[in-house]
Amino acid sequence: TTGCSTHMSISLLILHELCAAASRCLSAEVVEARERKFNASQKLNLQPDAREHQNRTTCEQAAQQMHELNGRALSPWRYYIDRNDSRQPRDISFAKCLCKGCIIDGHEVNDYNSVEVWAPMLVLIKTECKDANTYRVQKMRIEVPVGCTCVRPKITK
Repeated sequence: TTGCSTHMSISLLILHELCAAASRCLSAEVVEARERKFNASQKLNLQPDAREHQNRTTCEQAAQQMHELNGRALSPWRYYIDRNDSRQPRDISFAKCLCKGCIIDGHEVNDYNSVEVWAPMLVLIKTECKDANTYRVQKMRIEVPVGCTCVRPKITK
């Protein structure tokens, strides 16, 4: 997902389309049309609503309110909105672990660690060209934290 010369695992046709689109400067109107087309092609919106989880801010609160999946987990999390005006979608819900340890029998235990679980997401990235009101648009995969899980701590020797 970096420069055009490093896409070895993509077919040449797709590679050509990605590189050509990323190298051309497009008008703001064309960029908006591409953003609309991209958003329409992303049929499943699996992004959780971060507003539902704003009240839960601490590990202790999560241990007491273990009724939703992200609260019933041994590693509870909340969502927050990551906004980037150069990206489509602009707003993405990111998960953030509420505990350093894990919830065992209703209490945080630090013998384990809560860590984020990451998943790839396809986005459009818009960058300005030298000419006024023109942009390059490129599809890119980013890693998004989607939840948390409980793991044994890493032990270094």
